[in-house]
Amino acid sequence: MSRINRQVRLAARPVEEPRPTDWEHVEEPTGQPGDGEFLVQVLCLSIDPAMRGWMNAGRSYIRRWRSAR
Repeated sequence: MSRINRQVRLAARPVEEPRPTDWEHVEEPTGQPGDGEFLVQVLCLSIDPAMRGWMNAGRSYIRRWRSAR
């Protein structure tokens, strides 16, 4: 059975109110998990109002996460 990874990506930084053209909807097949990895199905997603500020260009008060890889 093929599983689909549905994504909503930021296509352009919104000016004033976000518009449908600021988003890109993508569907692609999920990959197979590798050694030490697992696949998660997300059933519910919460959108925080602070995320609106994170879409703006420039520095953020949030520290960037760095991969251990």
